[in-house]
Amino acid sequence: MNGTPLHAKESFFPYANPNAPKGGTFSTMAQGTFDSLNALISKGTAVNGTAYLSDSLLVSSLDEPSVAYGLLADKITQDTEDPSWIIFHIHPNARFSNQLPVTADDVVFTFETILTQAVPGLRSYYGDIKKITALDQNTVRFDFKNKQNRKIPFAIGQMSILSRQDWKNRSFDQVTMTPPLGSGPYIVESIDAGRSIIYKRNPQYWGRDLPVNQGKYNFDRIKYLYYRDLDTAFQGFKVGQYTFRLEKSERSWVRGYDFPAIKNGLVIKQVLPNRNPVTMSGLVFNLRQSKFQDINVRQALTLAFDFEWLNKSVLNGQYTRLQSYFFNSELEAKGLPTEAELVYLRPLLPHLPNAVQQGILTAWQAPMSDGQGFNRDNLLKARQLLLNAGYRYVNGHLFDAHGQPFKIGFLSNDESQQRIILPFIRNLGKLGISASLRVVDIPQYIERTRRFDYDMIMDTFPQTLTPSSEQQGYWGSQVAEQPGSLNTAGIQNPVVDMLLKQLVVAKDRRSIIDLSRALDRVLRAEFYMIPLYGFVGNRVAYWNQYQMPKQRPLYDIGVDYWWIDAKAEQKINQYIGSQ
Repeated sequence: MNGTPLHAKESFFPYANPNAPKGGTFSTMAQGTFDSLNALISKGTAVNGTAYLSDSLLVSSLDEPSVAYGLLADKITQDTEDPSWIIFHIHPNARFSNQLPVTADDVVFTFETILTQAVPGLRSYYGDIKKITALDQNTVRFDFKNKQNRKIPFAIGQMSILSRQDWKNRSFDQVTMTPPLGSGPYIVESIDAGRSIIYKRNPQYWGRDLPVNQGKYNFDRIKYLYYRDLDTAFQGFKVGQYTFRLEKSERSWVRGYDFPAIKNGLVIKQVLPNRNPVTMSGLVFNLRQSKFQDINVRQALTLAFDFEWLNKSVLNGQYTRLQSYFFNSELEAKGLPTEAELVYLRPLLPHLPNAVQQGILTAWQAPMSDGQGFNRDNLLKARQLLLNAGYRYVNGHLFDAHGQPFKIGFLSNDESQQRIILPFIRNLGKLGISASLRVVDIPQYIERTRRFDYDMIMDTFPQTLTPSSEQQGYWGSQVAEQPGSLNTAGIQNPVVDMLLKQLVVAKDRRSIIDLSRALDRVLRAEFYMIPLYGFVGNRVAYWNQYQMPKQRPLYDIGVDYWWIDAKAEQKINQYIGSQ
């Protein structure tokens, strides 16, 4: 997208070992439960790992931003002067797992179905597709609504291709436990409904000899084991119920890895660095609620959140406060706006309130405390902002201009979030705000968030190195009222929309960087969420049967390129069996 691919003439990726042995089982955990194998619709709870079942037209490089190589597609036809269309040529050997060919008609069916029946975020992501045409059995053309969205071919290339024949006699928009017919490297071997799923490597996989697949998909089986409780899941890892764990709990990371298998060298604990933007996470204000529409209120509540005390006392000092929606990347806005950023911001500033303009034009920073747990200075500032917003105190309780008490209901599906939210609720109480937390099961949480039935939630927004149309799904006005939208804050801001529009059509890397930083400044200054914290890299723990290439990818863990040491696996299985 923004340069020359590095590996176009190579026979395998540098982060792959083409001589890696095949065999063994990769097992990991998932939280909650599942009742569907269709991850593309709003209904039900989809199982993890379905991407292994179906190939996409392209496969992304793991060490180059915005570079993709052919998978189902072995050629592309396009006019570099006219980006309003593109043609994908399907590999003549591409096959579904039943050995029927993957055709252009399957591609047409996939995207027509996505555009009409998939979750709102996907429909928005592919919204610039105007028409899909099968030119012949192996050739499919996409025409776009405009010439500006240069990322749309990459987005098309990422989507798993469905079989029209497979869905002929069943409804796509209904929950299903029937495995879809796919063209990918794995097929479903067994399902224990709601508890586990095992994928088996397909020995007839059509793409096993492609250069992009050399040294990849080395495990005979991939297993996801589901746990409703995260503590139980950790105990399961300790006794070898599953053998790879992406550790998200800093408490477990600091204090929990002292069991015998660690001491005996049978479990490895490691931080794998990367250069990706840290996932933006925050306590999101639901702007559909009138009480959050005043920026003074949102800023006041942000001041009440005491990260420094939380990090020291609860999070074991493991985290860094997020200061950006693109933290840990070149897309992050730092210090004062550059002249290049101001080119985009100046025309839009008059359309924003003075307080927002000030936040954009200064070196924005999330509020800080002294970490002692009192947060007095910030609470005093917050109190004044609430008074400025028209609230009044009566006997220590906060009331609005209509005499209604200020109440906030937090919604969560994860009990571990209590340690983040409950201290915040105590601080809100010091401001006279009555706040409560309700923890519900995952299906109820999904249903309520689809309907935006909450005051505040803790949410995450994964970012990429080349932000584009997915940002419209996060922050765009057009999806703010669509049930199931990823715009959980309900942002409807013409200035944000204008920056998103320009970002989608940006033609070079420099423009993408400057527009991302400009967008970052506006989102921060509007206080749409209280930024939480992040960890640079990935904390992983695994039973010592896995090996990985010496050169790791820059932007991913690269688990699909790991392999099993058969002797080590046998030793570990004996150890686990003896416990």
